[in-house]
Amino acid sequence: MIKTGIIGCGNIGTEIGFFLSKSRIFSLDYVCDIDKKSIENFLRKIKNEKIKAVGFDELLQKADLIIEAANKEAASGILKNKNFSRKNKKILVMSTGGLFENISMLDRIKNAEICVPSGAIAGLDAIKAVRGRIKALSLTTTKPIKGLEGAPYIAKKGIDLKKIKSKKIIFEGGIKDAIKGFPSNINVAASLFLASRFKGIKIRIAADPKGKLNVHEIACDGDFGRILTRTENKPSKNPKTSYLAVLSALRALRNIGENLKIGN
Repeated sequence: MIKTGIIGCGNIGTEIGFFLSKSRIFSLDYVCDIDKKSIENFLRKIKNEKIKAVGFDELLQKADLIIEAANKEAASGILKNKNFSRKNKKILVMSTGGLFENISMLDRIKNAEICVPSGAIAGLDAIKAVRGRIKALSLTTTKPIKGLEGAPYIAKKGIDLKKIKSKKIIFEGGIKDAIKGFPSNINVAASLFLASRFKGIKIRIAADPKGKLNVHEIACDGDFGRILTRTENKPSKNPKTSYLAVLSALRALRNIGENLKIGN
């Protein structure tokens, strides 16, 4: 069985933990979180005495499959950490903003397999297929008010979300500013860049006080034609995260144990 560790014991980490605890391929041996209560809640729900709560460095050293389900700082820490050998490691990253912020370092890592699930959007396989041929690429994300609360950009601009009465675009800009301003909301933008490597992605973020879904729309143009996708996702228990992101992570884990690979 594949010795596995989860970084981040929140909603996504717990859902993944339930899956791993029933698997015949993976052995969930380690968990890590800066919040001790989150670890306690995780262990109480999963009920597996084999699981050990360990520090960040120890998990990286001992686990053969490392699952990041915390935040972009944790993802960055995996790339920057010099205290463990990445040789033959598999690393599944949910917080792709951390990969985007360390893209040069990511491209230099040759001895580990880093997996980025499709997350809350559709069409990344097609976007990756046309990499290098893209002329224009945009992402429009629309979320309910609760899904945007606490974003640094909201505080910086003094936006009162409660005063928004109808769907309104609150951000337009590039990917760097989007990730900086909405670190918990915009992993989809980072994943889109990692698939396309197109630096001119245009990002729009809208708040919808009447909306109940997290909506992501992608438009991609080039000499190949046009790719359009729209996903309307139910939020997970964390309103900032789509449930599809959780399902995507579980699908990526299932792929490890299957001999038929679909998509690129």
